[in-house]
Amino acid sequence: MAGQTLTIGKALNLGLRRAMEDDAKVVLMGEDIGKLGGVFRITDGLQKDFGEDRVVDTPLAEAGILGTAVGLAMRGYRPVCEIQFDGFVFPAYNQTPTGASSRPSPTPTRSSSSSPSGGTGRRPRSIPMRRRSPCSAPASSGVATTSPCWPTARW
Repeated sequence: MAGQTLTIGKALNLGLRRAMEDDAKVVLMGEDIGKLGGVFRITDGLQKDFGEDRVVDTPLAEAGILGTAVGLAMRGYRPVCEIQFDGFVFPAYNQTPTGASSRPSPTPTRSSSSSPSGGTGRRPRSIPMRRRSPCSAPASSGVATTSPCWPTARW
């Protein structure tokens, strides 16, 4: 593929495909991402190739999608959740600071009450989770973003 020109949508599809081929723990979840391939066809063909257990069509429930992803990530999976449009992520926002970023590490560390751990002696645990959604662009552009759910940037 060296030197090949790809659309952003095709590049995202190939990146997701490669991640799923390389790691059986990668799970995609979102509204209409399975049979329909997502609103911008980013996940087109992935459910057919990897099955309904790894490319999951979810109900219209953004908080449920992100909350489920937090639980999967805590169990060792690598969820990638798609929210159809960035404006719909606000009902689910609470899952990020309260679910994804507040899990303490099982390893105690030195800390004080002014530290990020709040004096518990444990640092926040990074979990492998991603949220993907189109961002501030006309629908015809197919622009999409992949953002880490802070502080889960380590994957």
